[in-house]
Amino acid sequence: MKALFLASVAVVGLFGGSAFASDLPTKAPVKTTPIAAPPYNWSGFYLGANFGGAWSSGSLNLPGNNFYGGITEFIGGVQGGYNYQAGHVLVGVEGEFDGTAFNHPALPAPMLGLVSQSWVSTVAGRVGLVNDRWLAFAKLGGGWVHSNAAVNLPGAAWNGSSTNGGWLLGGGIEYGFKPHWTLKLEYDYLARPNWTSPTIPAVSLNHDLQLVKAGINYKFESGVAEAAPSGAGGSAGSAPDAEELRKQAQNPISTVVTVPFQSTTSFNSGPFNRTQEGFNIQPLVPLHLNADWNVISRTIIPLMSQPDPLLDASTNGIGDITQSLFLTPVHAGKLIWGVGPVFTVPSANDPILGTGKFLLGATAVILTSEGHWTMGALLNNQWSVGGNPLRPPVNTGLAQPFLNYNMAQGWYLTTSPIITVNWLAPSGQQWTVPIGGGFGRVFKVGDQPINAQVQGFYNAIRPTGTADWQFRALVAFMFPEK
Repeated sequence: MKALFLASVAVVGLFGGSAFASDLPTKAPVKTTPIAAPPYNWSGFYLGANFGGAWSSGSLNLPGNNFYGGITEFIGGVQGGYNYQAGHVLVGVEGEFDGTAFNHPALPAPMLGLVSQSWVSTVAGRVGLVNDRWLAFAKLGGGWVHSNAAVNLPGAAWNGSSTNGGWLLGGGIEYGFKPHWTLKLEYDYLARPNWTSPTIPAVSLNHDLQLVKAGINYKFESGVAEAAPSGAGGSAGSAPDAEELRKQAQNPISTVVTVPFQSTTSFNSGPFNRTQEGFNIQPLVPLHLNADWNVISRTIIPLMSQPDPLLDASTNGIGDITQSLFLTPVHAGKLIWGVGPVFTVPSANDPILGTGKFLLGATAVILTSEGHWTMGALLNNQWSVGGNPLRPPVNTGLAQPFLNYNMAQGWYLTTSPIITVNWLAPSGQQWTVPIGGGFGRVFKVGDQPINAQVQGFYNAIRPTGTADWQFRALVAFMFPEK
């Protein structure tokens, strides 16, 4: 039903006409000296929300049986704090509280030990360097975690819970994209003392925690003067016309804030030929670096219904979150390109929904438009560099070529298969290569630009157990500067 709704949106919409004033009398130009906008002001109180993933690489040291190799979990919560800025230097304090979600361990029975976490709370001082809308910061403080543990050794069964703390070290970047709104991306390391169970024999647990999360903050004090433009690029322009909206809609590194919702239904997946459902929230936010360069942030937050590999059932929840950052020139010409890092956080709330690993790699995109055609490709490859040591290593690649033929009134034909490769899989089980395509339209509902499309694919090359057919529907809301 979700995919059918998204598909139905593509046949609705209007574009308004454009008016020109070439026949008006002209006046001699008046030379004016542009007034530079004052730099962004970071001072003041703020409140916000965050989400991401956390993992522990510690071990539950059972005598002769190290069954517990760490946990990975989705985290989400709130934060608040205060900043004081003096020139290019910022100092402040911040507190955060996050709930965690993790359903069960990745190993089958018998499970001799189990550890889970309920919440994480931190308080830290921040110090940073400011360059207009950009802030690079470090933080130092403390944190507390509420943990639950169980030991099931012969004659030594025990379970309990505790709240303990440790020191926190972290850092990240933050960007003021609106007068009252900022985005941040940070990494934190929370070192906690070893825990020992009151059993004979005693079982010790090393449970230091690493966290990667993104957040959004609301500043109670405006970051720009009232008369200054509020656009992320430092200036506000006229609303883009239909042709410009089409170009931005088909650009994976668009300079327009875009929030796509993508539904993918895959048929005949797994040993029981079940249906796999994926619903991705994929916000794209352009970040202005300077007059020559932008940084484009692309986030993929997957909500999943994944067939169980052993049972005739499905597991529902959130998968691993992927973050890409593209450095791209402001004045690219006909050939638009971007390169940068990509990483995936082990945020899945169930082992079936994720790899249990922190992945890091490189990504690139290239595209061009000529006449009615828009074509290009998005590429990335990631390797596991952390996470649960009992989960297998990861080396995976992705290629998404795209080709659009644009027609009148915002309609277009499109194909954008997502080709994946697992470099560590056996020969003949590495590649998934879909073939297919569909159609879409860029239109407006009132003043709201929308890009909607539907596509169908057949997985011509696929590993054993992978779905043979898939249907994809997308609706993307665009928020150009006005």
